[in-house]
Amino acid sequence: MSLYSKLKSSHPFCGLGILFISGFCFPVCAGLGEGLELKAAGWAQYGAIVKSSDTLVGKEINGRTSIVSGAQFALIANPSKNLRIESGLGAAAGHALATSTNQGGYAPVDVGPYVSNANFKYTVWDEKEKNLSIHGGYFHYDYTSDAQNLGLYLLRGPVYPGYVLSGFETKAVLPVANTLGFQIHHQTGNLEQDLLLTFETEFFPYWDASPAYISSYRFGSVFRIGAGVNLYHYLPVDSKLTANKEKYFVDTTGGVKDTSVVSFKGTKVMANASFDIKALFGGLNSFGAEDLKLYAEVAIIGLDNGKAYKTLYGNYSNRMPIMVGFNIPTFKILDRLSLEVEKYDAKFKDDISRFNHYSDPSPIPRGKLDTNYAADNIKWSVYASRTIQNHVKLSLQVASDHYRPGVFKGYGDNNTPSNEAVFYRPDEWYWTSKIAYFF
Repeated sequence: MSLYSKLKSSHPFCGLGILFISGFCFPVCAGLGEGLELKAAGWAQYGAIVKSSDTLVGKEINGRTSIVSGAQFALIANPSKNLRIESGLGAAAGHALATSTNQGGYAPVDVGPYVSNANFKYTVWDEKEKNLSIHGGYFHYDYTSDAQNLGLYLLRGPVYPGYVLSGFETKAVLPVANTLGFQIHHQTGNLEQDLLLTFETEFFPYWDASPAYISSYRFGSVFRIGAGVNLYHYLPVDSKLTANKEKYFVDTTGGVKDTSVVSFKGTKVMANASFDIKALFGGLNSFGAEDLKLYAEVAIIGLDNGKAYKTLYGNYSNRMPIMVGFNIPTFKILDRLSLEVEKYDAKFKDDISRFNHYSDPSPIPRGKLDTNYAADNIKWSVYASRTIQNHVKLSLQVASDHYRPGVFKGYGDNNTPSNEAVFYRPDEWYWTSKIAYFF
């Protein structure tokens, strides 16, 4: 499902707001005429679920396939040396998984437009190893290019409950817009810093602003370390929605009821690191640029530690996802062959449908606590890609991650597609592949 489709289905004003920004940027780009740059891409994707113990109300999803295709274009203008303006649109066609053998085992195709980017970038100064720039609008932001699937916890996913997100070539890792807001970027020498103010477009309550700070430091070409903090929903549009005061958790201990307010607002902290082993030996020309890189990320999702928070989400150790990745050497046959493993001891069911505003949004996890939450603590992913002649990209992923494919149970099903992850154990997995052309 496209980004715009997701926004429109969850809250119509989110998609309309981003389209408004694009509607402003697009004529500005086109009106500049001279020096205008056009970029475009198209792709086709195919994959299947190989094994899942999720029966989805008695329906079988093993062997079910997924087909997605799409195309997008962008106009880029540089009206001055310091100013760059981008605006782009696209459309994607795909379908949710069909759990019924009726209709040939396929769901109806959903075609949705989306905004690929709509932003400006103003460079205050750009000197050797020293620059300052301001980014605003709807743009792509990624604080580490190492992670290909798992990780990226600081800016991806809500705080309460602390669901983490992943998938095949999501907008978090591709050069398409994933952040609505503003970014101030500063670099001096090996130190880079980003100050962000982002607006929520994916999870209820919508449009709340979240300030974040991220920094990283490089020790030559061998080692990089980074850290960040995200004050999620700290600047609410409607404090009554964000504080969620009508929702509370009641804990009964010794016959005494303890009522506490549980909020959508929370704080994330993150640390990551990357170690390029081959750089210790001068680069080793027989290896590819990404070969032999070891990288990791750890976060704490939610620092509130009151009684209700500890009961609902566990201790800090239960809110701490850890990801470790390694790029297996392919000696330039592939651009990247990444193995990533994640451990996350969350105590609740991996189902983000609580954030659909049609189903009584709440920071309290849906249903009872996961009584067998240790079974899905480990996730893994293997990702491979190769770019040919700078215009064609082939990619493949085999994974047991937080894949939420959506479910179509047959005509007459008026429910929104399920947002529950469908892999409960490390031996449950899927594969998917893509061919893309771009210029």
